[in-house]
Amino acid sequence: MKKLVLFICNGNMHRSVIAAECLKNILEKNKKDHVNIVVDSYGLQGTQGTTPPIHKKLSQYPKEWAAAQPTLRKLHIDIQTHTSQPITARIMKKASVVIAMDEKVSVRATNSLKKQFPNQIHKIHRFAELTPDHKTIKDPAGNGNKKFHEKIIRRIHSTLQKKYKNIIVWAKINE
Repeated sequence: MKKLVLFICNGNMHRSVIAAECLKNILEKNKKDHVNIVVDSYGLQGTQGTTPPIHKKLSQYPKEWAAAQPTLRKLHIDIQTHTSQPITARIMKKASVVIAMDEKVSVRATNSLKKQFPNQIHKIHRFAELTPDHKTIKDPAGNGNKKFHEKIIRRIHSTLQKKYKNIIVWAKINE
C-alpha cells in the first residue's frame, strides 16, 4: 500500500513545496530506501474560511521568486509548475505522515492542522523535529532578501538529506 507523506505550510508556495520536491529527489536517488512512498504539499490558506493566496505560484510573487530562484536552481529544485492547494479532510485522512513547516501551521493558527483535524493528530509532526537545533523554518512570505531565502532553502534541503529516513519510519509507524 502506498504511503502518503505531506508537507504543509501557510500558502503552499515556498517551504512545503520545496520540502516535498527535495524529498521526492532524495527518494528517487535512494529507491531502495523507500517502497511506495508518495510525497505532496498543501497549505492552510483557503481553509476554514481563511483567504486563499492572491496568486497560486511563487513565480507570481516577483520579489520572493527573484530571491529564491538562484538557490533553487543550484540545488536542482524545480517548483515552477507547482500550484498552491489547500489541505482538505480527504487528503489528511489518506496521509500516513503530515509534516507542518512551523508551529503556527501545526497548532497556533486559527485554522491550524490540529484544530482542523483533531482525529489526525497522531500523524502530525513539525519539521523542527528533524532539525539538529529543533528550530522552526521561518515563513519567507513577503521577504525579498536573497540570503534569507537561501538560508531557508538550504536548511530544508540539508535537513531532509540527513533525516529523510526518519520520515520513512514515521510513515511505517502509521500503517
